[in-house]
Amino acid sequence: MKKNLILYSISTAINKGIVLLFFPFLTILLTLEDFGKWNLVIVISSLLVPILSLNGAAAILREGSQDKRLGFTILKYYNIITLLIGVIMSSLVAFLDLQYWILYAFIIASFEAVLLLYLTYLRTLDKAIEYFSIILFKTLLLFLIILYAYYQKISLYDLLLYHSLVVGVFAFVLSFIVFIKKNLNKKFVFSPIFIFSLVLIPHGISQWIMSSSDRLILEWLSGSYEVGIYSLSYNIAMILMLINSAIALSIPPYMIKNIDRWKNENYDHKLMEYYTIFSSVLFFIVVSLYSLDKYYFNILGYYGQEMIPMIFIIYLSIYFLGLYYIYANYLFFHKQAYIISKATLYSATFNIVGTILFVYFFGTIGAAFGTLLAYIYYLYYIRKETLKFEPLLKIPLAKHISVFLLVTSFISLGFYNV
Repeated sequence: MKKNLILYSISTAINKGIVLLFFPFLTILLTLEDFGKWNLVIVISSLLVPILSLNGAAAILREGSQDKRLGFTILKYYNIITLLIGVIMSSLVAFLDLQYWILYAFIIASFEAVLLLYLTYLRTLDKAIEYFSIILFKTLLLFLIILYAYYQKISLYDLLLYHSLVVGVFAFVLSFIVFIKKNLNKKFVFSPIFIFSLVLIPHGISQWIMSSSDRLILEWLSGSYEVGIYSLSYNIAMILMLINSAIALSIPPYMIKNIDRWKNENYDHKLMEYYTIFSSVLFFIVVSLYSLDKYYFNILGYYGQEMIPMIFIIYLSIYFLGLYYIYANYLFFHKQAYIISKATLYSATFNIVGTILFVYFFGTIGAAFGTLLAYIYYLYYIRKETLKFEPLLKIPLAKHISVFLLVTSFISLGFYNV
């Protein structure tokens, strides 16, 4: 499991971090308007992936972790469904003659959805190396496309076309691999599995809202300058999401396959302890690098007094999200998709309302407070629901949160006046 955690962490870092290398090239290549459209394509396609695939990745992960033949058969079903929905929706957008970047958002999302289904199946097989290889190869190809676009000065239309071709090749190659394998098929009742994955779609949309609405609200109430300041803090704190993503990717398959061992050997305690220690050390590293940049390199370009407090608050929010994953895994094991979706929907609503109020009264830092309170509520709600199914589950949550708060508060105060 440790090897998988490391590989998934690196995969997440590559998948998310390499995009930072795109920005210098794209800001020179594209006009401000086209750069905004490119960002919209990335954001919208990310939202569309679970919708176009009917959240089939959740079904593959849940069932395939216990029965690889069943997981493969479900993969085949959802592969066909996703390709059909992708063709229909992309054709509809083309027929309506909407702007070309909207069409490419649907095309890219369709191919990425197919890719996600296969990557999820690899997770059920504990094939972290294969997972890592696909992510690395795809990301490198996309980066080469960006470099080509930069040096050849091609238009946004052509850039999106090449982007679609890259992910499209991956989608069709992986689909071909799936369809030529016939010996793993297994008979099963599709309806309950279909309902399980369908019910989790609001969960994915709500999580997208929780991670994005703060900046949209800040833009609406305060303007682009404040969004820029907040985004700097957010991107710095987001380094912890690399660890959270590794936990979310690697833990569920292992836990489902080894649920008795997981409980008997108190893996929850160990995981939360390691997570708290590592998160605390990582926070020290993050603010240290921020301070070094402030006085020696000046890469960020902005170092207002609100930066350290905002980094701390956002980082704390992401820490609470990491704790949420530990509890949510039990509900995922018990197939409680409705509860998971309801918790995320309530928290997203709480996030929107809270962020509006806090931004209105406290300005930029209010967005961070709104996000923090939403994630605290998220953890509280999911823990309460988890204990209904696992009444014997005893995790020293207060102890870990107290230690983390004490350590990171001390670090923040130490660097605040530096």
